[in-house]
Amino acid sequence: MTSSLQIRTQAIDGLEEVARELRAVEAKRFDLLARGYRAIPSGEMSLRSYRAEAALALGVTERRVDTMLGLAAMLSSDYHDTASLLRAGQIDVAHAEIITTAGLVITNVVATGVDEAARAADAEKVILAAARRKEYEHAVLVYALEETPNRLRPIAKRLAEQWAVESIEARQAAETVHRRVSVVEMSDGMAELRVYMPALQAYGLHDHLTRIAKAVKRKTVPAPTLLFPPRGVLAANSPDDAADAEDTRGLDEIRVDALHDLLARDPFDTAETAPRPTGVELQGRVQLVVTAEGLDELLAKHGGTVARDTAAPTDGAVKCELQGYGPVSIDAARPLIASRQLWDLITVCSHTGEVIRTDGYRPVKPQERFLVARDGHCRFPGCIAPTYRSEIDHTIDAALGGPTATDNLAHLCLKHHILKGNSDWKVEQGEGGVLVWTSPTGKTHVDRPPDRLPEHRMKSASQRSPVRFEPADDGEHPF
Repeated sequence: MTSSLQIRTQAIDGLEEVARELRAVEAKRFDLLARGYRAIPSGEMSLRSYRAEAALALGVTERRVDTMLGLAAMLSSDYHDTASLLRAGQIDVAHAEIITTAGLVITNVVATGVDEAARAADAEKVILAAARRKEYEHAVLVYALEETPNRLRPIAKRLAEQWAVESIEARQAAETVHRRVSVVEMSDGMAELRVYMPALQAYGLHDHLTRIAKAVKRKTVPAPTLLFPPRGVLAANSPDDAADAEDTRGLDEIRVDALHDLLARDPFDTAETAPRPTGVELQGRVQLVVTAEGLDELLAKHGGTVARDTAAPTDGAVKCELQGYGPVSIDAARPLIASRQLWDLITVCSHTGEVIRTDGYRPVKPQERFLVARDGHCRFPGCIAPTYRSEIDHTIDAALGGPTATDNLAHLCLKHHILKGNSDWKVEQGEGGVLVWTSPTGKTHVDRPPDRLPEHRMKSASQRSPVRFEPADDGEHPF
């Protein structure tokens, strides 16, 4: 008689096989879409006609077909090995989209073509980018074979930065002049206020609003103005009634109302005497990861761009990274360190990526600071819940003698913390914070702390193709 465990094991084995088959079918869909695209006559109307018919055949929108055609074109022209792995079912479309999207920074050339010599230099950069893109592809596929798409995204962004023809300082300086605020009309009397701005400012502002919202929920600061009555409650008859009404707003709602309060003060009204809104002084907290060399440059009194060899990537070229976003320029981070904002600075070894030390504007417990720096997110395989939404868990339960030491502690989100303690999942912690999880069906899953310097695998990985593949039967590339 087949046991429950055997049935579950067979089900998991079957799911893994189905996943491979689905990836291969998805690759075939891109193959067919690209083949049809190459066969259409030139002209805008021919493209529109093909796009509309393909959308009907696939049961998706024409906008989605546009996205798929863009990915298929990049796989066909620039990312052959990624296409091969997709056809083999070893990665899925989400991996391919992340790899190609992150790789766009490699060819993002800041045009300087004011004269013939400058235009020739720009053309040389485009040629150089094509060679660098192949090296980036080989490096990132090593991780794509091991990581989920969500975890691959920051790795791909950092690796792509190693091969970018233009430095992040040059690209950000060129893009900052395009910062803007815009309004997008929505339905049901709503609209989106969109701000295109440097990432450090955006993350700091969002964290600031989140801190206000949480403080309002704890009732430790005055609540921002109610832009709308609480859900399920009629408009109050008087201000006193409004103050007494139960505040049922969620964090997102409070963030919006707090933003309105922060911006609503009229700078042109010199007679305004009302107190400034809650949280008017920015207190957003961000986390920066820097190499030892980057720390010296970050704390320098006088900044300056670092010369880069345009023929090959420089080890440790990404010196500063905004946790949860990706590489940022030293020039953008330096004012933050000098400001009154809250920040955590994680310094890593330029050769191994291991955490050397953590510094903060406000001191926190050394163990917690180290674990936040090491883990970056929930340590259940594939989960990217941030550490601030996770709990520090004893790998070996304290009740069973497990020590409260960094080599026996790791962050788990509430969902996976409960799963660990109330199911047949088992976990062991090895050297360097590596967690080896064993599922109820006996399959093992290794979860490593985020690789702070994935570029150090790059040289060895770029010298070999991750897989060997045979050309298509008709002699054409699969995409």
